[in-house]
Amino acid sequence: MNHTRQAINYINSASPLFSIIIGILLLSLYLGQTGSIIPKADASNLAKNYTFLMALDSPNSGDEETNTEDLLPQPEGIDVDRDGNVFINEIGENRINIFDANGTLKSTWGSSGEDLGQFSHPHGNEVEDENNEDVIGVYIYIADQNNDRIQKFSKNGTFITTWGEEGEGNGQFLHTHGIDLDSDGNVYVSDRDQPSIQKFSSDGTFIKKWGSEGTADGQFIQPWDVSVSQDDRIFVPDFGNNRIQIFSKDGDFITSWGTAGSGPGQFDGPAVVAFDSEDNVYVTDSGNHRVQKFTSDGTFITEWGEEGQSNGQFSMPEGLAVDISSGKVYVSDTSNNNVQVFSPSES
Repeated sequence: MNHTRQAINYINSASPLFSIIIGILLLSLYLGQTGSIIPKADASNLAKNYTFLMALDSPNSGDEETNTEDLLPQPEGIDVDRDGNVFINEIGENRINIFDANGTLKSTWGSSGEDLGQFSHPHGNEVEDENNEDVIGVYIYIADQNNDRIQKFSKNGTFITTWGEEGEGNGQFLHTHGIDLDSDGNVYVSDRDQPSIQKFSSDGTFIKKWGSEGTADGQFIQPWDVSVSQDDRIFVPDFGNNRIQIFSKDGDFITSWGTAGSGPGQFDGPAVVAFDSEDNVYVTDSGNHRVQKFTSDGTFITEWGEEGQSNGQFSMPEGLAVDISSGKVYVSDTSNNNVQVFSPSES
């Protein structure tokens, strides 16, 4: 107490500037003893804001049933239409599964091959009517990865058109991976092994291409996906660089966030980005076996998941979708061969 009183008397007798400096030093000493003046978010508590609801076409944890026909072999791309129907790319069987909002399988179409309507590792998908209520014809676009092409279908699986071939030129691909549409119906495709984003009209006419391999702004190492926000910003999970890059729809770099690691806002292979009705950003952090949620400017909100095979646990999750009507979050738990569904709940 005497030392503190002496310090205060000394500050009062010193010059104003010197008093400020000493005051800052004393405040720093106080904070070092009592903790930060700004409380840190408790991620484990915030994670409780999302509750496991069900797994699509998969036995629940602890179920005696082990029949592999009840599993989804390596689900990846996933999207939800305006009616709550869920479209899931199943790369293990090279087909598309459609579930209703209650988790009941409605239909399945597609098979292995190179012919029109067939697939070889269908990775990303996009249902055209997700946010656009003015769409006359409703279509689904599939990034047919190993066939190096995009295929377009009606929602019942009727083939419409296709474009792309193997190569490094405009309109060519070396493993199509992610796909999304902007508000004008333009199609964006991420090419994993030719690190770039290509932009097309809805009939496949090439418009623009940007990106190359590297670590600088606008460069990529395995761009795993491409997602378009409601304000037409282009989000690219830069898998090998452990960051999210954001562009205008003309391909101009805007900003990026994320570093390698396992802390909040860090990544170990960010795979897919999705958005809710409030423009919050969800990311499957594949190597960290979790989902992270951010504001639209990249401020960390919450996370959930850990490595494992139980409900709420993941093994290399990839595909991700948010039903903007219900707020439900769908996660393709790829290595566990199921899709887990989470509902938002009050903390």
